[in-house]
Amino acid sequence: MYSMKRAENLKELLRAAKPFPLEGETYALFYTDTDKVRGQNSALNLCNYLRANYDDPQKILFMGHRGCGKSTELWRVSKELESDFEIISFSIKDETDTTDLNYTDVLFAILTKLVDAVPEGLRENQSILDNLISYWMDTRLSEIIDVEKTEAEAGAEAKIGILNAIKLRVKGVLKTGKESKLTVRKFIEPRLRKMIDSANDLIRILKEKLRKDNKEPLIIIEDLDKLDIPVATDLFLNHKEILTALDIHLIYTFPIFLHYSEKFDAIRDAFSYPEILSMIKVKDKNGQPNENGVEIIKALTGKRADMSLFDPDVIEFIIEHSGGALRHLFDMVIRAALISLGRGLSTISLDSAKSAYNELKSTLERSIADEHTDYLLALYKSRDKKPLRDKYLLELLNAAAVIEYNGDRWCDLHPAVVDILRDKRLI
Repeated sequence: MYSMKRAENLKELLRAAKPFPLEGETYALFYTDTDKVRGQNSALNLCNYLRANYDDPQKILFMGHRGCGKSTELWRVSKELESDFEIISFSIKDETDTTDLNYTDVLFAILTKLVDAVPEGLRENQSILDNLISYWMDTRLSEIIDVEKTEAEAGAEAKIGILNAIKLRVKGVLKTGKESKLTVRKFIEPRLRKMIDSANDLIRILKEKLRKDNKEPLIIIEDLDKLDIPVATDLFLNHKEILTALDIHLIYTFPIFLHYSEKFDAIRDAFSYPEILSMIKVKDKNGQPNENGVEIIKALTGKRADMSLFDPDVIEFIIEHSGGALRHLFDMVIRAALISLGRGLSTISLDSAKSAYNELKSTLERSIADEHTDYLLALYKSRDKKPLRDKYLLELLNAAAVIEYNGDRWCDLHPAVVDILRDKRLI
């Protein structure tokens, strides 16, 4: 991460307002405690749950809207647990192409991280090392992964070199390949049990190493919450038994829209524990402003920028029209700053903020189809704001056209969607 500081002008604001996860230096600079207004301390919940089940590997689902702060909360978890757990954290987007993610891709990504974690253990367990290499030494794959077979009598260092070469080549295929990716997947699928067993062998080695320091391993996989609906459903519903087959603590980020699927109960039963990071309410269920939510968002914005950069009423306008979605908030701040800079201004004007909001509204409008209209109108008119489980709800949550809030768990339309319906004279 590049060096950061609190913005004192609009050019600096373009950098400081980027919706990146807070960790290390940026956490110290920009973090604002939002637990009270969210209604729970999700990081503490996860830590307490894992400590209570220290020696019993748990498979956890961590969900929330995109850009609501899940990565920052997971960093808090990592820091809090670092004396008790050895944490392996990675983004699935760095390992494979997520547009057509397959359960074999996730399992291979975990396997590669385990290989990286136990090089000394592999030198001492050459039978496991040989099994890992022999798994991939198949003539049907030789042309794709392009790695020469190792001789049986080769030393451990040579074998580890071969294994690392295989790992990199297969990862490259899964991330960028097309036809070759299908070939690799077809190779893995009938041998899935052996791949799971190999991963559990590595986990056993890792546990033996860590228990000398009274630690347990924990894997955190981010960005699985950003999958498209069919991909996410196939992974978490149809292959949940694969995601729960490893003998290690695992936290999977999980798409909020699947929480409202009629199939969620089947998913929930396969995993140990779900935790939801709620959106910050800027309005209550009755439509009245939620002053606590508005003030905390002002505070976290003020951590990133001198508030004199916003003309009167601007930050209030942006907060209200974000619906509490922090990613939309910062997107509007950046866009409004660019518009104001283009107009030769040194602060964000209300007119610039309104222009930025209109762009967000246009973006959300493209995600709303005609068949969504009746559902949106029904939710808008609902008093209890308890949406029915429906395929339209999944699509609208995925697009952030509908937002889930905390308390007794309720949903409402994004403010931009309300204005879209007004523009169409439907409300």
